[in-house]
Amino acid sequence: MKNLKNLLDDSKLKSDIKFEKICINSNDIDPGDIFVALKNSSEKDGNKYIDHAFNNGAVAVLTGIHHANDNRNIIHVPRLEEKLVDLANRAYEFNRVKKIFGITGTNGKTSTIHFLKQLHEQLNMKVSFFNSIENGGSGLELQSSKMTTPDIFELYRFLEISNEHNIENSLLEVSSHAIHQKRIGDIEIKFKGLTSFSEDHLDYHGNMEEYSNIKESFFDSNDLSSKGYVFNEDSYLGLKLKQKFKNCYSYSFHNKDANVFIHKSSSDQFLLDSEDILPKKINVNFQGDHYFSNLVCALLLFKIANQDIDLSRIDIFDLSLPEGRNQKIDFDGRDVFIDFAHTPDALNASLNSLRNTHSGNLICLFGCGGDRDRSKRSKMGKIAENLSDQVFITNDNPRNENPEIIVEDILSECSSKNINVIFDRKEAIFKSLESLLNSKPGSALLIAGKGNENYQEFENGLRKNFSDFEEVMSFKNAI
Repeated sequence: MKNLKNLLDDSKLKSDIKFEKICINSNDIDPGDIFVALKNSSEKDGNKYIDHAFNNGAVAVLTGIHHANDNRNIIHVPRLEEKLVDLANRAYEFNRVKKIFGITGTNGKTSTIHFLKQLHEQLNMKVSFFNSIENGGSGLELQSSKMTTPDIFELYRFLEISNEHNIENSLLEVSSHAIHQKRIGDIEIKFKGLTSFSEDHLDYHGNMEEYSNIKESFFDSNDLSSKGYVFNEDSYLGLKLKQKFKNCYSYSFHNKDANVFIHKSSSDQFLLDSEDILPKKINVNFQGDHYFSNLVCALLLFKIANQDIDLSRIDIFDLSLPEGRNQKIDFDGRDVFIDFAHTPDALNASLNSLRNTHSGNLICLFGCGGDRDRSKRSKMGKIAENLSDQVFITNDNPRNENPEIIVEDILSECSSKNINVIFDRKEAIFKSLESLLNSKPGSALLIAGKGNENYQEFENGLRKNFSDFEEVMSFKNAI
C-alpha cells in the first residue's frame, strides 16, 4: 500500500494514512482508496460526494476547500486543481515502461492503437494499451473503458500496473478533451501520431481554430527535431505539423512529397513509396482507405520505435480492425457494415469506400448524439443523402435532447429524397435490413455512429442495453 505522507506535507496529517489508489469519481472508490474532491464549477463539485466516498470505503478525502468540525480524514489542499500532476507523479511509478505511444486525431485513434497492439503481439513484445473500447495488455485483466482517455490518476495507475508486469511498451489513445484538461499530466510520450483532423467536438472547443490549437499542443514545440512523431498530411493540421517538425515522418494518399505516399492498387492491396521505410506492397483483409491510412500510421510508429526490427517478420494480412470498426456481416450475397463513423469526415470516408467496392445499392443508417456538437448534423445528413441510394435516420444516443430536434437538424439541408425517419433504432435496423434483402446482390448497408457500443443513452444518463451487431444477428438468424 502507499502512504499519503509521500504525497503531502506530513504536517497536514493526524497519522499515517495508507491507501490503495486515488480516485476523482466517488463511484470508483473501493475500501482503502483516497477521494480527490475537485471543484471545477458549481455543477461539477466533488465536495458534494464526500459522504458517498466515505460510505464506499475511502480512507481520506483531499479537497480544495475547508471543511470545519469534521472528525473524518478530510484534508485541505490549497489550489488542489493545480496540483494533480504532482500528486499523480508522487503516487505512481512506471519507470520500466520505456516506450509510451500516444495517438490523437478526430478519427482513427482506436484502430491505430489496435494495429500497434497486434504488431507488438506478433513479435511477442509485452504491451499494454488503453483505448476507447477496452484496456489491458500482456498479463493484465482486459477491462471495458469508460472513456477515450481516463482521468490522470486512473491513467498513471494503469501505467504503474503495466510497470509491475514488466511491460516496456504502452499505447494510449489521447482525446482533445484529455489534452485540454491535462489528463495525460507530464507523462513522457516519446512516440506520437496524428491520424486525422476534421470537424468534431465544437460543442466543447467552440470553433475549429481552438480545436486545432489543442491538438497541436499535444506535440512538444520544445523539440522541433523530434523523430518520434508521425502525421497524416491529408489534413491541414497534419501538413502544418509536418512542416513544423522537420525530422518527423508523414504519410499521404495525395501528397507525393510525404515520407510514405500511398497508391491504391485494389480494394485490399496498396503500394507504398517510402524509400524502404515500409514494405513496397501491402495486402490487407479489411476494407476502407481511411483504415489503411491508420495502419500506415501504426507501422511508421512501430518502425521508428523499433528500428532494428525487420517488418517482413510481421504478417500484415493477419492484422484486423477492432470491434465495431467496419465490422462486416455477410448477408445472403449482400454486406452489412457496422462502423463507429460519427463525424462528417468519417461518414464520408466509410460511404465512399463502400461505394467503390459494391456494385449494388448503398443503404445508410445513422443518427446523431444529443447534447453534442449540433453543427455537424446537417453535414452528415447531406453526406448520407448524396452518397447513398437510401437513408434511414434514427436515434443514436439522444441523451437529454429531444430526438425530433436532432432529426430536424440532420434533415435541414436535405431534400428528403429516399430518406426514412424511424426513431426506434431496432425498428430502423430491421427496416434497413429488409430493404437490403430486397436489393440486388452486391448491395451494402452501413449502420453508422455507434460501432461497438452496447447501449443507448437517454435522459438523465439512463442507459439501455442495445447492440447494433446483436440486432443484425437477431434479424439474420430469424430469416
